[in-house]
Amino acid sequence: MKKLGMLLLLLSLSLIACDDVSDEYVEDIFDEPVADEADLAEEDVDVNDREGAETAVAATNSFQFTDCPFDAPAEIECGYLTVPEDRSSADSRTIELAVAIVAAPAGGSEPPVVYLAGGPGGSGLDDYATDPESWEYPFLQNRDLILLDQRGTGYSEPTLDCPEFAEVDEQENPDALCYERLIDEGINLMAYNTRENAADVADLRTALGIVEWDLLGISYGTRLALEVMRNHPQGVRAVILDSPFPPNADTPVDEVYSVTDALAELFADCERDAYCSENYPNLEAVFFETVQRLNEDETAEIYGDDLVFALSSAFNDTELIPLLPYVIYEVANDNFDALDEISSADGFARTQYQDDEDRSDSEGMYNSVICHDEYALGDYERVETAVIGNIPVELEGALLQSTFDLVSLCEYWNPMTAVDNMAVSSPIPTLILVGQYDVATPPRWATLTAATLPNSYLFLVPGAGHSLLSSVECTVSLGDAFSENSNYSPVAVCRDEI
Repeated sequence: MKKLGMLLLLLSLSLIACDDVSDEYVEDIFDEPVADEADLAEEDVDVNDREGAETAVAATNSFQFTDCPFDAPAEIECGYLTVPEDRSSADSRTIELAVAIVAAPAGGSEPPVVYLAGGPGGSGLDDYATDPESWEYPFLQNRDLILLDQRGTGYSEPTLDCPEFAEVDEQENPDALCYERLIDEGINLMAYNTRENAADVADLRTALGIVEWDLLGISYGTRLALEVMRNHPQGVRAVILDSPFPPNADTPVDEVYSVTDALAELFADCERDAYCSENYPNLEAVFFETVQRLNEDETAEIYGDDLVFALSSAFNDTELIPLLPYVIYEVANDNFDALDEISSADGFARTQYQDDEDRSDSEGMYNSVICHDEYALGDYERVETAVIGNIPVELEGALLQSTFDLVSLCEYWNPMTAVDNMAVSSPIPTLILVGQYDVATPPRWATLTAATLPNSYLFLVPGAGHSLLSSVECTVSLGDAFSENSNYSPVAVCRDEI
């Protein structure tokens, strides 16, 4: 089994189906211009009035209804938003972003919700199409749901998907091949970043004629939501950040510590728990001894680093976390098949092998955003200096490998330039949810996010991993209470009872 570089973890979230599309969305293909920003602010317009959105505010900010690009019920409305690829260039070509509108089952009496998928590279439309019945959340019963395939993802055009990952052999570099192809196609990869993404979200609200809406961001979608809050706060009523990823995080360094922090939590929780401590005594020592032994044994079936990578991925799936002490002990006894018990953690590790029809993950968009926003030349040496001597020596190889891989990638794919990585300060009411064991967006990032959002309410969920609204029932009730009254902290009785 090869040693694998651990990448930022990816969320795929499924969304709700509905019975009827609000009348406001099915006017005659939006045949009147939408009001500009000042007009929207001055007029007392119903929040769900979408008339006149086709021609939009600018020639490149237009919305056109089309057939849905996936197999959708007739009552689901879809379309494409046209925006500039690069807003800094007056001569920029335009790109088309896929949008789906799902009506509230009980009627859209409250401001709609726009869903910002994770990744970067995830597809909001694919999340819906994969399992349309899975988002029967109370707070969406009277709120229309707007799904956006961010630039470079899903059904948006162009896509930065990299089929090269499924087509090349082990001797070739699929990232490099994908990069060369995208450049040859004339795609300006530097324009595929969070700043442009956030401007797209703002343009979508204007193009649809929406006066006020809520943002729901998951994982990378929270970074996007925060950028909207910073640069395009107009019309944003409230925000839910599930597993936050703030711009002021030191991502290269924090990704190392997120794993060591989660392992420390696991070992401490096991020691405090009577059943775990009795059945898996000295779990910490057993783990580190196993990692070291397997890394040093050239005849072993797996490396010790493979165990580290497997646990790192599994930490993000709340249902798998209770299995980890068992898996550690089984691998320590050379039962490597036990790793299969936690290999079902799909939706979190970046899927690199997929067929041409798979819209769930855009590898090129992941690379473009992560390199542009997070990784700079020289980061490997900086991270190495920061963590050597401060993390267990048994983990240095595995955790530094992922940093090395990303820095090497970003040397040619959108090296980090001038990015606003300051903390986002905003008075917009914000609900922040994070899992105790989340290694993709660790709890320290949630604390960092809340520090500059004075009207935020932070809830750390014990025993949980990544993407809480899709895995922890309690967080759904918190989201519902917050959506009903975003000016007050939800009562966390359910969280306290976990």
